[in-house]
Amino acid sequence: MQYSNISTNILRDESKDLNYVVTPNAIQIYERIVGSTSKSNKSYTLIGNYGTGKSTFLWAFEKNLLKEKIFFSYSNESKSHSYDFIKIVGDNSSLTDSLLKVLKLKMGSSKDIIDELEKRRNTAAKKNKGLVIIIDEFGKFLEFIGKNKQNNDLYLLQLISEWANDDSKNVFFIISLHQSFISYSVSLDISEKQEWEKIKGRFVELLFNEPVEQLLYFASKRLEHFELTKKYEDSFNLLNKAIKNSNLINFNEASTTELAKSLYPLDWLSANILVNALQRYGQNERSLFTFLNDNTKFSINSFNGKFYSISNVFDYLVNTLGSEIYSFNNPHRSQWQTCFRALERSELIVDVDYKLVTELIKTICLVNIFTKAGGLFDKKFISKYVHYTSEFDGELIEKTVDKLDKAGILRFYKHSNKINFLEGTDIDIEQELADVTKEINHDFSVTDAISDLVDFPVILVKKDSFEKGTPRFFEFKILTDLSSISKAEGALDGYINLIFDSNIKEKDIKAASNNSGSNLYVIYKNSKEIHNEIFTVNKLKFLINKHKEDRNAINLLKKEEEFHLQQLEKFVLDNLFISNDQNIWFYNGKVEFIKSKRALNETLSKICDLEFKNAPHYKNELVNKEFLSPQISTARKSFLRHLLKNESVENLGFPNDKFPPEKSIYITLVKDTGIHRKDDKLNHFYFSSPTDKTFKPLWDECDAFIKSANSSRRNLGELYEILSKAPYKLKKGFTEFWVPLFLIINKEDFALFHEVNGFIPYLTEDVLDLIHKTPTNYSIKSYDVSGLKVNLLESYKELVQVGDNELGTKSTFLSIFGNFLRFFRGLNEYTINTKRLSPKAISLREAIKTAKDPEDALFNQFPNALGFHSISINDDEEILKSYTYHIQDAIREIRSAYDALLDRIEEKIILSFYCETTDFESYKLEIQGRLKSINLSLLGTEQSIFYKRLISPLDDRASWLKSVADAALGKSIDKMIDEEEVLLVTNLEEYLLGLIKASDLHEFSLTDNTKMVSIQLFGSTGTIFNDKIIISNEYNKEFESIRMQLKEKLVTLDVHKRKQLLMELLSTEMNENLVL
Repeated sequence: MQYSNISTNILRDESKDLNYVVTPNAIQIYERIVGSTSKSNKSYTLIGNYGTGKSTFLWAFEKNLLKEKIFFSYSNESKSHSYDFIKIVGDNSSLTDSLLKVLKLKMGSSKDIIDELEKRRNTAAKKNKGLVIIIDEFGKFLEFIGKNKQNNDLYLLQLISEWANDDSKNVFFIISLHQSFISYSVSLDISEKQEWEKIKGRFVELLFNEPVEQLLYFASKRLEHFELTKKYEDSFNLLNKAIKNSNLINFNEASTTELAKSLYPLDWLSANILVNALQRYGQNERSLFTFLNDNTKFSINSFNGKFYSISNVFDYLVNTLGSEIYSFNNPHRSQWQTCFRALERSELIVDVDYKLVTELIKTICLVNIFTKAGGLFDKKFISKYVHYTSEFDGELIEKTVDKLDKAGILRFYKHSNKINFLEGTDIDIEQELADVTKEINHDFSVTDAISDLVDFPVILVKKDSFEKGTPRFFEFKILTDLSSISKAEGALDGYINLIFDSNIKEKDIKAASNNSGSNLYVIYKNSKEIHNEIFTVNKLKFLINKHKEDRNAINLLKKEEEFHLQQLEKFVLDNLFISNDQNIWFYNGKVEFIKSKRALNETLSKICDLEFKNAPHYKNELVNKEFLSPQISTARKSFLRHLLKNESVENLGFPNDKFPPEKSIYITLVKDTGIHRKDDKLNHFYFSSPTDKTFKPLWDECDAFIKSANSSRRNLGELYEILSKAPYKLKKGFTEFWVPLFLIINKEDFALFHEVNGFIPYLTEDVLDLIHKTPTNYSIKSYDVSGLKVNLLESYKELVQVGDNELGTKSTFLSIFGNFLRFFRGLNEYTINTKRLSPKAISLREAIKTAKDPEDALFNQFPNALGFHSISINDDEEILKSYTYHIQDAIREIRSAYDALLDRIEEKIILSFYCETTDFESYKLEIQGRLKSINLSLLGTEQSIFYKRLISPLDDRASWLKSVADAALGKSIDKMIDEEEVLLVTNLEEYLLGLIKASDLHEFSLTDNTKMVSIQLFGSTGTIFNDKIIISNEYNKEFESIRMQLKEKLVTLDVHKRKQLLMELLSTEMNENLVL
């Protein structure tokens, strides 16, 4: 039977006769599928909105492959005799269960399903057949998978697609969806979405949204029983002419006329609006066929008028799709509501035909929603349209439109070029603009106003950017005065100077343009039109402020303002390219003929070729840009690290199987340009000048910069400045790679200085990073070493043990000075500041400390410090030998100053303990034996620390001596000044003697009630008396009585008499005359 349903089911309708209209889109999709027979991608996702005909296409696809009915023909179709089909319609259940059911498997796993599919494929292949698996409405399966977390179903989908994507199999796997695969995964977490994304990648997506024209073609086939009568042919032709001229919709003279005739009783405008409305509110093809099969009151099949016009479409939409129209999700809801209110308001107008009024209002509503922006829909057009599609008189229609305008229901808007509804405000824009004219200043500066009202684009110079790799950008600039001409800096490469001021003379502009760099000039001759548009915008701004309480008026005025701003932009930018009688262009003192945007871009390319002729050709968008991304900034550091460490290694040591961005940069910037190449004789890689000719001017410029620093230092910021201007104008991102690359390659040809820290002997990764951040903090100086005394240089080489360098004398010369600096920076504070050196050692140390320039230091400052004032011009070999001896001796003395301090500390410790040997390990054991009786708990805090240092297990002599001395001095001795050495020695003596005495006391075996004290007395003769006394805490009665009597007597004496009496008693007891 002939099938004529509005919805297709590939299972239900497989035996029905298909009434299918083939479209170009359907043909293209068919050819893409069947043309993939021998390819490895044979899993397809058919994506299209509800009702676009996906199921019907799959139905026709099956009929075509089975050769039951031919809809498509394709020369590259498979040679298979026919196909077997496995078809499923999706539902809210498991994909696995549905496939098991279709394949007649009672139960099984994903593997069982794949095995069954392969079995069926083999069976079909033996019969010279292919196999097609179609799952329609697959979105329902995906919704089930997402809701129930059915990963097994997802895995099965992956297995089937991988099984089908085999170029040796004659298999097609097709699923249909209403939206993209990933759209069904919105409720999943990130890891689950990533899994869906992976599976999505195994399918080829085919979009199945039919264009409006195709839906119109569908409709024309179903409207063939309607026929345009001769009575209406004139109206039909005149109507089409008006529609074409209005530009409200697409109208192709060759194809549209016949199609429009076959759509009758729809006219071309109402048909387009109908289809667009059904796409928006309905389900495209399905809704269209519903319309075509409808027999209700407002349907086309019940229509018996002249034309089924826009107002008829309005009635049909409102009565069949009302829920969608009134929905809050409808983006056009406000326009519809305004229309309904306009219909209500129009009932109050007297002396008008209400039927005509409603037809006009309905037409205005749909035209404003569903036609192209910029198309003309004015009183003249709507009058013609309604007249040609109805029986109303044209003059009556125009009068009715005027009455609706006067009643404040509709108004023609310039900004949209259309009649539309006027609601909620009584202002008359035209009258308001006329009234406000006197209140706005006419004498304003066009130049000043334009910069605030027009957003000027930045132009990319396409040819130069594509051919040379450097993106060049030109910016529009309003020129107010010839004295304000400037050259572009930073990311911009030039200016297009716009001149509106008629007071600036043409001859002056021509003269100023001569040798003004990358500046292009254009004189506007339409400044009057521009002035009028700015004046209108100013009036509208005034009215917006005046009516700020009227929201509807504000909306209306802002739309008008937007329209006039667009007009202003058109006058300023689009009208640049009218004939030279209007606008005149100048570059470098000559007139340029620029009549299009393309011609402008070509002129800018010519300017770039002339102004930036020395810029190298470098096509790497990662680097050749003004600002580097964070990833490339990181890659830059890795790139420089490889340059510093792997000069002689192929590809700078980058792995062959990996391609990080820094390797890409190396290949394009260093390898391909010939800067890093192989020496076949020596079989190693080296840096050299580039073989790429476009890089030669840049290399020569940088080389000249180094050579120019021979007489005095040059700041590195100057090099960056040179390269940022013509004739180079390199991008900042490129120079951030090029300058350090050049410095690394030529590091032996210059000395690097920091503005504060002076000479920097080594170019390291950290130094390069600091240069990158602030190049103005660094300067370089090169040297002409050809005149230096070779004998003196040889003496220095022997002194600092620098061998001959393959790069020559200049490299050796800088390395020698670097070694002196490294020697000085290795000294501690004590050695740098001590005066316990010979005068010559002190002088040499100060000379190294204050040295700023390698040449001056080696051949003037160092010799002068040792008294050899003319050695650089003296050929006497004996004097050179003497100088070498003295500088060696001074360096040796400086280097050993701290060691001498440690020797003095060691000597004091050995003498204090009367050690029998000076061997470190031996005397340390002696000291530990001497102090073995020490009870640490009885020592004071400072003595305890000192004692711990003395017996510490440190086995390094210098470290042990320093730790002991640090404890005695109370600070690090490597920061000690000379004046503190006396304090150090005194403290050492006191701490050592105290520990020795404490050891003797702690050695006596005491009870809990006794203790020993040691006393030392000095007599007037200088004799020293030592004694030990044991003191008991237990007193007998006789001792206690005498002690108390003595204390009572002593209290009566003053402190000095008490001490005298006690001393006399002690002296008598010791049989020594210590007092008298």
